[in-house]
Amino acid sequence: MVKVVSTYGPMLEQKGLLESVCTESDVLRINISHTTIEQGIHQYNLLRKFGKPIMIDTCGPEVRIRTKEKFLLKKGQHIKIGRPNSSAKICLDQDIYPHMKAGEMIYFDDGMVAVSLVSKSKGLMEFRTHEDVEIRDHMGVNMKGRSFNFPALRKFDISVLRSTAPTFVALSFTRTAADIKEARRHTDAKIIAKIENWDGVKNIGSIMDEADGVMIARGDLGVEVPAEEVPIIQKEIIELANNHAKPSIVATQVLYSMVEHPVPTRAEVSDIANAVLDGTDAILLSNETAVGKYPLQAVREVKKVGKRIASHVCTKIQGNLHIKSLDTASEILSNTIYSIASKREIDKIVVITRSGYNAHMLSRFKLPKPLLAITTEEKVALELNLLYNVTPVKWEALPKKNVVPRAALFCLEHGLIDETDTVVFTAAVRTQKKDIMNLIEVHDMKDMLQYLEF
Repeated sequence: MVKVVSTYGPMLEQKGLLESVCTESDVLRINISHTTIEQGIHQYNLLRKFGKPIMIDTCGPEVRIRTKEKFLLKKGQHIKIGRPNSSAKICLDQDIYPHMKAGEMIYFDDGMVAVSLVSKSKGLMEFRTHEDVEIRDHMGVNMKGRSFNFPALRKFDISVLRSTAPTFVALSFTRTAADIKEARRHTDAKIIAKIENWDGVKNIGSIMDEADGVMIARGDLGVEVPAEEVPIIQKEIIELANNHAKPSIVATQVLYSMVEHPVPTRAEVSDIANAVLDGTDAILLSNETAVGKYPLQAVREVKKVGKRIASHVCTKIQGNLHIKSLDTASEILSNTIYSIASKREIDKIVVITRSGYNAHMLSRFKLPKPLLAITTEEKVALELNLLYNVTPVKWEALPKKNVVPRAALFCLEHGLIDETDTVVFTAAVRTQKKDIMNLIEVHDMKDMLQYLEF
């Protein structure tokens, strides 16, 4: 089943609603572009008690409006915007002033509103609006096809990351593999590269090699590149992520109408379905849960569509594509499990894993069969909660001998598998290597029970 990443926001400050949404979501996201350092840390500590993996979404090189007021402007009106930390009523939080020329356009609010530069002088840029617009604090700003050498992380981001321990960090506007390497200097979290500009698309190969996962952030991406390119880019990136056995997330405007309405449009349902059919691991809800009127219904809608579509998902794994980070024997064995599960009446797949590697290797096929990932590591269990159709299960200690029989007993005792099930077990045995799969066993549990006395 596809996973749901839900964003914390003002709507979830209602206690009962917060608990319900967090319980039914798989990953909880904090977007620190909309917080102070103290608020970001507070939100992290608030969400920790739900025991779910937390994703911190950084500010990074993104450009945003900073203002203490709201300004309503009509088409054709002029507005002055200052450099960072200036005394102007409206400022930008990154300094694009030296790079702008008269006549150039910038875009607000996920590209919904365009303004053009009329003139600039003494640190102020004067823009003319091309549509009616409400200027408000934290509005995103895009410049199509432009790239600036701003740091991958701001001091603000680093302060929050060093005061928290999230499971994932979503690295905004990832441009190169070097951005990910820079982020790793400040956090032990898994790095999810957010692809939202041409640089990220152009460098996706090296980015995928370095990142732990990828997010197709279609809002900003659809401004930076022609909108008609986004569906193609989405499909290509998801396919590449599956080939690398790394999770992918589809984000932005997935259920946008549910910010105001209790049911989605038919187009939105199709959007979710197509993302799942493409092979994504997770759907990210932003405004839908952060400020929308129906956050719990939005989470349930994604789950409902994902469940219905699950039996139709078939990812494209290129068997002849050599990925340096993947163990060759593990690739062959994971393909074997895929073939077994596709051709036999398999009820469940049990993965015994220390690092989570084997769960990644199998989740990439997006099999409709439940995949139980048994691990002793709490950190690994949290990381695996992002993977498609994977249910992480904590085991106190992995036995050194009789791994599969003991795992079978553990699963039976905890109601994870039934005596009538046919189960595929996989593990890495008699090895100190973490990222390897070297064992497959297929058992009819009724038959296996005769041999579980030891």
